[in-house]
Amino acid sequence: PAELRRLTEIVAENNGWRAPRPDPSSQHLFSGLRDRIHHVIYVVKENRTYDQLLGNLGKGNGDPSLAILAPYSPNHQKIAREFVLLDNFFDSGEVSGDGWQWSTAARTTETTEKTVPLHYAHRGPTYDWEGSNRNVPVGLPSEERREANPLLPRDPNLLPGPADAAAPDGGSGEAGAGFLWDAALRRGLSVRNYGFFGDLTRYFLPPALPGGVALARLPFSAHRRQFYPVQQRLIPLSDPFYRGFDMRYPDYWRFREWQREFEAFCRNSSLPTLELVRLPHDHFGSFGKAIDGVNTVETQMADNDYALGLLVETVAKSRYRNDTLILVLEDDAQDGVDHVDAHRSVAFVIGPYVRKRGVVSSRFTTVSLLRTLEELLGLPPLGLFDAAARPMEEVFSLTEAQWDYQAVVPAVLRTTSLPLPGSVPVAGASRGRRSAAYWQRAMAGERFEREDRLHPERFNRALWTGLQGEGVPYPAAGRREGVEP
Repeated sequence: PAELRRLTEIVAENNGWRAPRPDPSSQHLFSGLRDRIHHVIYVVKENRTYDQLLGNLGKGNGDPSLAILAPYSPNHQKIAREFVLLDNFFDSGEVSGDGWQWSTAARTTETTEKTVPLHYAHRGPTYDWEGSNRNVPVGLPSEERREANPLLPRDPNLLPGPADAAAPDGGSGEAGAGFLWDAALRRGLSVRNYGFFGDLTRYFLPPALPGGVALARLPFSAHRRQFYPVQQRLIPLSDPFYRGFDMRYPDYWRFREWQREFEAFCRNSSLPTLELVRLPHDHFGSFGKAIDGVNTVETQMADNDYALGLLVETVAKSRYRNDTLILVLEDDAQDGVDHVDAHRSVAFVIGPYVRKRGVVSSRFTTVSLLRTLEELLGLPPLGLFDAAARPMEEVFSLTEAQWDYQAVVPAVLRTTSLPLPGSVPVAGASRGRRSAAYWQRAMAGERFEREDRLHPERFNRALWTGLQGEGVPYPAAGRREGVEP
């Protein structure tokens, strides 16, 4: 081990991965935060750039002409104003295939790097980077796979064994166990999973077939399971009533299910140390089949925005408001429009001891946020990249313990049939520019059963034209001033 450590340090030095020298002020800050913060809620969303949501904020490095989704994102804008605005944050992933590995493991694997480009060119394998290989939940023992999905063939030679070809290993060589929740479990921390790494193949089977999973707005009350993890160790950690990635289903109902458990944790003083929450509806899609009238780009963005705002408000008004932080990012930015770079995206740190109404322009990435989460919970790095990353100390202040938040209803949601309250603030555009029928036509040929089974440039151009109009030219790729592409 000593020789391996020495050689690793030489390679890291040669590759510029040398971890920053310990900063006494940073160590003091995170030591103080660990004394005060006992819970982290980690929210992963889908595919938006900084300028799309925050370009017109009036502060920070934004381009108002690119803020095409801002009218439907009042909670994103309110959070950015009331807490720290991170205007130089970049997603490490290119697309969901590698973006979800960066967001859950702070790195990707060789298999992922080689197969993602083939998949996204529609010439390669299935989506194999969130626990399934060839649509088989390989993380489950063979005898349990058919129990999880009755439509799988009875073939003992169908990818036998629990090996996941794309999964990273743990820091001490634990096979396929290099994810954030694995590190937390090895430290003895409690974890609850809402929508990470589930079997999505079942969502698009006819509900009458064995294995079909019908949509349910309040599934716990209806006794209708919505989620089947693809890793055995995630089964006891996962809420079976929290639906995973499915663009037919509003994030509002995902929030309501998360809220049901959160309120129970409050009653029982049992909130897990780490919660993993997937809010995917800013991906957009399935416009012809989406329920409750949340069937346009505008209403789906607003639905995602409102769910995030409600989650933040729920924590802010709970018994856990003083010792819980909420960390939010997008898994990737999917080559969206941004005047700096198509990887620049939104990220939020919300809660006590977070600076208020500040702007931080330090360059941070997905890996920086994970390193920050690790520092908050006392976790070891997941790999070399986060070990060499600097945590986001500029975001915090030990003197700013007080915080609050009240969600606002995006006005366009009043055009849907979601059960919205009538007595809360409303903000943003009151109507969308386009109908569901328009978005169906504009996105014809795209597939929304899984993340990013689409043509990114064609999708982004359709998004731009639909929200800006046919006469507005599609913007050129973002460029840094004075830097060649």
